[in-house]
Amino acid sequence: MCEVNFEIATLHRGKYMILLLTGVCMAALLVARLPIQEVLKIIVVLLSVPLSLFLGIKWSANPSRWTIEKDRLSISFKNKAQDIDLGTIRYIRNVPRSGGNLIMIFVKDAKQPKRYWRNKLFQASDDLDSLMHVLKTHGVEYYYA
Repeated sequence: MCEVNFEIATLHRGKYMILLLTGVCMAALLVARLPIQEVLKIIVVLLSVPLSLFLGIKWSANPSRWTIEKDRLSISFKNKAQDIDLGTIRYIRNVPRSGGNLIMIFVKDAKQPKRYWRNKLFQASDDLDSLMHVLKTHGVEYYYA
């Protein structure tokens, strides 16, 4: 069987959360020093959330390439790669989240699933649906919940 590649818009979730919270806190600290009414301060901080969200996503983007070759799933990032035998996957669970998905791969003989954060905000469409279709044709159980 030939090699099949899929591009998934993933991100480093920890880095994203730190950048988002830092951006909002910095905006709050800067606005707190301004001599304006409290209501205006709250509005400015609320308006800083979309900018913090955008910058957090752009700076924590970690696109991945998922490759299926024979009976192996390879997941490659800029700085690391993982290989998983399709026969060792118990099931894959795709949990929708605001702005993306949490893809959990449950592997036999592992206590914790492998987790990957897919991002849909400020991204072009990716190949997640095609990837899951191919994995299902290889006999991998897939749950969308």
